Amino acid sequence: MANQIKTPRVTVIDPATPEKAKLRVAAYARVSSDSADQLNSYLAQVDYYTRHIGENPDWELADIYADEGISGLDTQKRDEFNRMMADCRAGKIDRILVKSMSRFARNTRDSLHFMRELMRLGVTIRFEKENIDTGKLTSEQTATIYAAFAQMESTGHSSNMRLSVKMRMEKGIFTPSSMPYGYRLNGLEPEIVPEEAEVVRHIFSSTLRGQGRKNIAQELNDLGIERGHGRKVWHHTTIHYILTNSFYTGGSVWQKFCTTDTIPFQKVKNKGQQPKYNVEDDHPAIISHENFQRVQELISKRREQFYDGAAPSHSPYIGKLYCGQCGSKFRRKVCNSKTHWDCYRHNAGKDRCSSHQISEERLTAATLRLHNKLVLHGRELLQPLLDQLRELRERELRSNQKLSDIDKEIANISGQNLVLIRLKSKGGMDPALALSQADELNRRLRDLRRLRRKVLDAADGDEQIQSTEAILDYLETARWQDKVTPDLFENLVDRITVASPDEVKFRLLNGLELTERLV
Repeated sequence: MANQIKTPRVTVIDPATPEKAKLRVAAYARVSSDSADQLNSYLAQVDYYTRHIGENPDWELADIYADEGISGLDTQKRDEFNRMMADCRAGKIDRILVKSMSRFARNTRDSLHFMRELMRLGVTIRFEKENIDTGKLTSEQTATIYAAFAQMESTGHSSNMRLSVKMRMEKGIFTPSSMPYGYRLNGLEPEIVPEEAEVVRHIFSSTLRGQGRKNIAQELNDLGIERGHGRKVWHHTTIHYILTNSFYTGGSVWQKFCTTDTIPFQKVKNKGQQPKYNVEDDHPAIISHENFQRVQELISKRREQFYDGAAPSHSPYIGKLYCGQCGSKFRRKVCNSKTHWDCYRHNAGKDRCSSHQISEERLTAATLRLHNKLVLHGRELLQPLLDQLRELRERELRSNQKLSDIDKEIANISGQNLVLIRLKSKGGMDPALALSQADELNRRLRDLRRLRRKVLDAADGDEQIQSTEAILDYLETARWQDKVTPDLFENLVDRITVASPDEVKFRLLNGLELTERLV
């Protein structure tokens, strides 16, 4: 009998529908002060975002990042914000929810810097108040406009504080936070410190007898007289400050310095930008008006003699130029209508330093060459450096066991906190008990984050990375210059060292040194 061929049985297995990957969504929250009301706001934000993300079936909660009690002006101080950025770089987040632009970053440059980075990483940001989704932006112009509004909001907070100070000045009830040498605060009233007042009188009388500031400072140092506030050494600049401070006549001039209106806020000399307030006889005098005026006339006469009849104009090089031989600062001189710079120590005696003076014209030419070279080729030089710094930083942090342990503990406590909030929101836990446990968990989180910051500070490296990023941001918008301005030193150059009569070294804000010839 022939073998029968069996027909094989085939069972069709339908293809499984692949499970749709959920979007990993995080939230960032920030409050601006440590007050109880703001703390409640912080807890409310955490609770809101936990429920909001959990209600969307296509979303998966990645984490909630929340900074408490700190200003948004400086992202370096926001540990949770920086942790969120690190998680984005590690590919752990697809989308970020933020209540408003002002909670994310409070100046235009920071906003755009982090938005650009997140967009490069494929992470979108949703700003609820402004109804902005970076995943749908067609240009950065829209983001710039809203970031500018956020900056105005921060400026408004600062303006309110300054208005309060101004009102106290106008009413004559303002009290400075510190007193000059010779005085101390007794409650809110200045009072004379007798032994220090005698030193102040000696400084004025010595000046009127023709003694120079350097000689007076050296005399006080030889006598072992302390400057106060834990400082021991007297300098000629200290003597000059005392000699020109009208506070010693019993009157006050308030708002000699003022704060700029734009971020980053800077304290600058008040040259008419804001009103000054002259208050007479509001505290005991150490020096008579007559003697104070005689000293001012003497100082003015010496200045005219030293600067060949012309008062020195402000120069962006002041405080930035150093001697390569002894490390002293260079000082500016005008002679026969020509400006040059020489070492303080060399000026006091050629045997103390053998450096040579340089003309401001040659110095300016070298500075502009450096600036314009970096405008053209700075990214080619600095981007590889930034990449190396980041790689070294990541390698160092990965090998830091203490930091790894702290991060694990933070993640563990954050997880406990989220579970607690979910239980409370669903009514599965007594609210009072939940609040008590939440307070304890948040306290432990704050302690761990402070410890993490200390470990990071000890490890070092962040500052150089951030300063290099800042330089690259500046160079993106910088243009060819034919004049040295303070902006160049604020954004690019930290200091200049005169290495020789024919060579200067520029140290950038990130520590990189570049050399230029003096021609």
